[in-house]
Amino acid sequence: MESYVIYLILAFLAGALVKTVDWLDDTKKSKNPIKYVLAILYGIAIGYLISLPQFSAIFLAALAAQVFARKVDTTAHKLGFLVAALSLIFFSFPTINPLLFFFFLIMAVLDEMDYIGRLRPLVEYRPFLKIAAFLPAVWGVWDYVFGIFIFDIGYEMITALTKSREEEAKASHPGGSRAVKTRNPKPRQRNP
Repeated sequence: MESYVIYLILAFLAGALVKTVDWLDDTKKSKNPIKYVLAILYGIAIGYLISLPQFSAIFLAALAAQVFARKVDTTAHKLGFLVAALSLIFFSFPTINPLLFFFFLIMAVLDEMDYIGRLRPLVEYRPFLKIAAFLPAVWGVWDYVFGIFIFDIGYEMITALTKSREEEAKASHPGGSRAVKTRNPKPRQRNP
């Protein structure tokens, strides 16, 4: 039981670290080398989770879906992906049910698609893989549910913290972005 709790803590940390690297790369456009350290750490965590029979199929599918969706698009994420893949040599690669893996892979790829219109909320919530995790639960296998939901809790916690931080920064500099816009207003077009 203690080792299972450690696995779930690793899933939580992996989710938190993946989102932190996302935030540093995509939002902050940070050059800070800490993002590479964090990418290495999440790569080791995800590689270890893939090596565990309880979580292997779902985490391997989620990792592979990132490649198919071309989301491994920054140097930090490429490093994290490479570390996850190489760590499987060290941790060993478990036997995976191919049907379950491909089912999870299809659902994970659906999560990574860019939806428009009324389907746009699917981009933010990414429900497909989480829903798919419940299929094995019908036969009493809850590991996939716990693993992916705990990963997602870590990911969403960092999402909430970074949004809160950005809102605080905007509140401490009221009108900062407006002031920039009003300095060089667009010339109005005259009607003939």
